[in-house]
Amino acid sequence: MKTFCWFLFIVLLVPRWGESGELTRIRVGYPSPSASFSPLFVAKEAGLFQKYALTGELLYLQGVQITQVHVAKQVDFTVTGSPLPLQASVEGADLVLAASSIDKFIYKLIVIPSITAPADLKGKSIGITRFGSLPDVAIRLVLNKWGLNPDKDVSLIQVGRMTDMVVALSGKKIDAGVISDPTSFQAEKLGMRRLLDMGDTEFEFANVAVVVSRSYAKTNRDVALRFLKAYVEGTRRFLTDRSLGINALKKYTGIDDPEILGKTYDLFAGKYIKKNPTLSLRAVERALAMIADRNPKARGRRAEEFVDMSLMDELEKGGLLR
Repeated sequence: MKTFCWFLFIVLLVPRWGESGELTRIRVGYPSPSASFSPLFVAKEAGLFQKYALTGELLYLQGVQITQVHVAKQVDFTVTGSPLPLQASVEGADLVLAASSIDKFIYKLIVIPSITAPADLKGKSIGITRFGSLPDVAIRLVLNKWGLNPDKDVSLIQVGRMTDMVVALSGKKIDAGVISDPTSFQAEKLGMRRLLDMGDTEFEFANVAVVVSRSYAKTNRDVALRFLKAYVEGTRRFLTDRSLGINALKKYTGIDDPEILGKTYDLFAGKYIKKNPTLSLRAVERALAMIADRNPKARGRRAEEFVDMSLMDELEKGGLLR
């Protein structure tokens, strides 16, 4: 009887892996070693993919490359800024947003010490990662709000990685940079100053989105649901387990400074990352409107065309989002 009870306990505890007993392999792209992607990092580090019978391989893919790779079906999911997949979808790509962890801009505009006000940016150079990237979209919106023309009043410079941005700032190759955390804290430690925390602006924006192709979600719906379950639980674990969150940040950002890691964790857990990564159609509409400013094909399009709400709706009905 004891043997049977122990066997029953093991059966109930172990995830159902299918008839073959093998985990389903998935590949997930992300574009930056930013704390924005902490739920994904924690899902990996906490073994949550395995919990849902998945083996998750995380691939670091910068800029527009992440969408190109996804369209080529070299990854199954991407967790990235929404403008890139939305832009691709406007052009006909088979990609939809399924979830969103952050509905605000989380970048800092870090500047050299001599810049003390927005007007001081006129004639200056501002570093971004890549044209068309989320930092590019964000700074254009902010500059317009400040009455500055991003194509005439400043020079937007493609720098590449966030860590390269700090090097360019400290070497006076650029006058300002659109930088995510925790890299922004490194820049401040080197004497740069924060001109703006974009998270304090009123803009609602689908920032960090989980992206999947319509065809994949249709033919592999169970896998998509299991991935989202792991992602949701990764979000919860990040928000509630400070030690785990900091360790994940340390591994994926490559930063060892305990002060910077602690500040980054507290900022993202307390201010930026939502408990439930459900999509906000209004935030998606904002992202589409920004794309429409530069791409006529996006004008008049509706957010509902570019999302799949059914996956998160199913998780909510199952009680996972309570």
